[in-house]
Amino acid sequence: MSDVVRPVGPVDVAVIAFDEPKFDGSVAGAIADLVAQGIVRVLDIVLVNKDENGETTLFEVTDVDGDGIPDLIAIKGDIPGLLSEDDAAAAIESMPNSSAIAMFAWENTWLIRASQAIRNNGGTLVAFERIAAEDVQAVLDSADA
Repeated sequence: MSDVVRPVGPVDVAVIAFDEPKFDGSVAGAIADLVAQGIVRVLDIVLVNKDENGETTLFEVTDVDGDGIPDLIAIKGDIPGLLSEDDAAAAIESMPNSSAIAMFAWENTWLIRASQAIRNNGGTLVAFERIAAEDVQAVLDSADA
């Protein structure tokens, strides 16, 4: 792991549930665009499918549909193993059968320069909270009313 570029920007993890998975490539394309633009660096991705019998399968990020064609090679994580099988098992435990999850860990590369400046000036992150898009929309809707 010594050859891995260590994250210096903030790192986020998201778990996305798919009650009825229908992967058409648009999610992978959107993430690949963010990587290509230098906005994020994907650190790890874990994909888990839960079949109709409740059996779970972890997918190799490069071949999601098992057809031998690398679907997500452009966004393969730089630190595979950051998200563990235990993380995936915990995330999908409460999901219904015939569902799937995608877990993404990414570095916010757009914030690297500011993060370095903050640390160099003795700053320490003491709180971080993400406001859900739905909450922001609710505030905007009430302001419009």
